[in-house]
Amino acid sequence: MKLDELLLKAKELIIAGKYNDADGILEPLKSEYPLSPEVARVWCSLAMRTGRADDVPAYAAKIYAHVQGDFHKAHWAHVLGTASFILLDLSTAHAHFTYALNHLMALAKSGKIPPQKEQVKPGQADANAFASGEAEKLLWRTCAELARQDIPVFPFAGTLLGLIRNGCLLDFDKDLDIAVQMEFWDTCCAALEQAGWARAPMRIEYANYRDYVHPELGITLDVCGLQARGKQIVGGFALPGYPDEYQRVSVFPKFDLTQRDTDFGTAWFPRQPERILTAFYGDWRTPNPNWDTVISACNLENFTQLVRCYAYHRLIQRWLLGDLAKAWCYAHQIVMKDPDDVLALRSRQWMERAMTRLNREIPVWPKNRQQKRVYTRMVADLFHEGHVSFLRAARALGTHLTVCVVSDERVVENKGKLPVMKQAERAAVVAACKYVDAVMTETPASVTPEFMQQNGFDIYTFACASEQERRDKYKLCESLPPEMIQELTYTPGISTSELVMRIWDGAGKEVSGKK
Repeated sequence: MKLDELLLKAKELIIAGKYNDADGILEPLKSEYPLSPEVARVWCSLAMRTGRADDVPAYAAKIYAHVQGDFHKAHWAHVLGTASFILLDLSTAHAHFTYALNHLMALAKSGKIPPQKEQVKPGQADANAFASGEAEKLLWRTCAELARQDIPVFPFAGTLLGLIRNGCLLDFDKDLDIAVQMEFWDTCCAALEQAGWARAPMRIEYANYRDYVHPELGITLDVCGLQARGKQIVGGFALPGYPDEYQRVSVFPKFDLTQRDTDFGTAWFPRQPERILTAFYGDWRTPNPNWDTVISACNLENFTQLVRCYAYHRLIQRWLLGDLAKAWCYAHQIVMKDPDDVLALRSRQWMERAMTRLNREIPVWPKNRQQKRVYTRMVADLFHEGHVSFLRAARALGTHLTVCVVSDERVVENKGKLPVMKQAERAAVVAACKYVDAVMTETPASVTPEFMQQNGFDIYTFACASEQERRDKYKLCESLPPEMIQELTYTPGISTSELVMRIWDGAGKEVSGKK
């Protein structure tokens, strides 16, 4: 077989997890082609997957010295940095990542950028499982099983975010996240393996963080260990015996757990999930597609050398793939954490120049501006321009609009008749309106300060078609302080009742001589 065919076969074996077979192909090629970048690339990838990262630096250094051009130099400096990072030689990793970024900036100065490549998404099956609900079933089945063994695991991080913000797991998520107190750590890990979860190898073995894979569904489960520290709870990545710069400490306020009934039995859940999410994400209600859990977390105690190396690694990786927008986001996040990081600042500037020259859009990172969240309730039957005018005005009161589309039963209570459209139909139409950020279908009839605080709402708004309707609506929110209530002007000349009459009057009539 030709060299390229052998390398393709080796890559396929690595993807399939058949590392010994891949090694059987690559070791002879490494001896036969000692300075081949193509052979070295695949061999180093395999070595770092199979616990042989300490064999990579000497080999990669020879290739780095041999290759020509800033793009290839940047790639091999990145390989050297990654291997040093895995070996927890962070100062050496930082130096190699610096070389890689300098090569990429030199490339940008010459007017060139790496060709943009489509990244392979190995988690596509997992994504389907998240969108279909299979991942959520697996989550609750696992949590309920451990709860029966008196192990208080609970949804955490992105999993908790999806359950609270969306009412289900994020359909684009790639893993399940659970947390447990460190006093239950060993018991929890043993119970997961007994339940069928397979421990996944990690390039760096942390004392309070572990990955598992479900053998049937292929879904990854991340387990995070938390422990109390005074009035706080801390998590992150812990490397006992290493200095502070080798730790990633995330800090949360104290929170309690409560029990929740699921289809698989009782499971544990945070009693105050908003405390966790606010600490972790800041404005967790506003989606951020460029969020990176390791780097972006708002509750990092310090931007340590460990976190910086993670950030450099991912920044360079994206730049080498030609994904300037994603690389820019990593550079931007580093600068937000450390405004004195000149390397990240210069990298961001050169990427901005390249994107401007290529007429590519420079990303907009969500600002940490004060959010003003607006809440309203409406029937929205036979959705018309009056509804649109109201929603436009409601959205203009703040930065985010949530609409509760009330139930059919509630409409009957208020108006004495069923709406023309069912609640699901009305909710779908409202959700499609560009002024609406979120739709709810289950909320209490009375709007209380507790409800507003729980959901992060700042303003409750409504419009009234009559004085009686005004009295009724103010009564439902009478416990709110006046500054949280905003009445909008009712749009005259159009109503759902009028539309119904038009339909009724027009039914069966001839139009232009036709029936």
